[in-house]
Amino acid sequence: MIQEELKNLIVYTGVFYQDNETYRTRSQIWFKTFDNAKKLGIKVVVRNDGGLPLEMLERIKAYDNITIVEKDPLKKNTLGGGRREALQKAIDIAKEDGISNPVFLWTEPEKDDLITEKNLIPLVAEINAGANMVIPERGENAWNELSKQQRWLEQRAEKRVQEKIMKSSERLDLWFGPKVLDLVGADYFLQYNSNNDRIDLWDSLMVPVLEAKKDGLKVTSVPLDFSYDESQTAKGAEAKQEGIPTKRIEQYAQILKELGDLKWVDFFEDSKRELDKIKEIHREKPENKEQLLREKKKSLIKNFFRMK
Repeated sequence: MIQEELKNLIVYTGVFYQDNETYRTRSQIWFKTFDNAKKLGIKVVVRNDGGLPLEMLERIKAYDNITIVEKDPLKKNTLGGGRREALQKAIDIAKEDGISNPVFLWTEPEKDDLITEKNLIPLVAEINAGANMVIPERGENAWNELSKQQRWLEQRAEKRVQEKIMKSSERLDLWFGPKVLDLVGADYFLQYNSNNDRIDLWDSLMVPVLEAKKDGLKVTSVPLDFSYDESQTAKGAEAKQEGIPTKRIEQYAQILKELGDLKWVDFFEDSKRELDKIKEIHREKPENKEQLLREKKKSLIKNFFRMK
């Protein structure tokens, strides 16, 4: 039976699968998240971003609290676009169910500890108290569970947003990922990239927050007692596989560029060529692949660490 405090909450998320160790590990956590939502009686919208084996898709469909949104193969699909489709479906469900003050939570499906009473109740309460957007904030324990590289990158990025873009003493844990929205806040996410002039990847979870703040919406932060699944920590399987984090550098630069940080606009344009070359080397697999990758990654990271 659903908790009274959570009766207006609808969670939306997305799943994508590749047949490798990283995604085999991640998909196990998805079902912990879905089980948690089921136990709490919370409805979940899942955008199927592709690659799921039929058996896994059928397993997700077996949850009576989950609605799946399929990707349209005839339509240009982006990460941001997929999230907007899932959010729109969540809004439609709220209308169908007659929920007058719905609360929407975006989360990555690997964050199973977020879908718990201890963390959901304070987030929903903040929206019910008048916030348009709530940014969940990781505590010290969660930060310490991350690899040093990831922790340093995300904290540096959030500090730069605070000082150079928000120009405020307030710090939002934007890089954590989850966002909680009322209908007014949700509209900022739905309208993002309406002119098709954005990268529309990871930026689609962050830029709308700062646009809402600029327009005077109530955007607040709520600290949580959150813990990562072991596979997502510095000791986990993914961290051991990751190596030099070129993907995280790409995320970092793209997001700050879309947030309007002019210094990172220049960096991104310069580094994009190197990032594309790294992808090309992976794709074409030349005989001296490892040497070429080392050289390109070394150059990219050297330029990245020159930036302040």
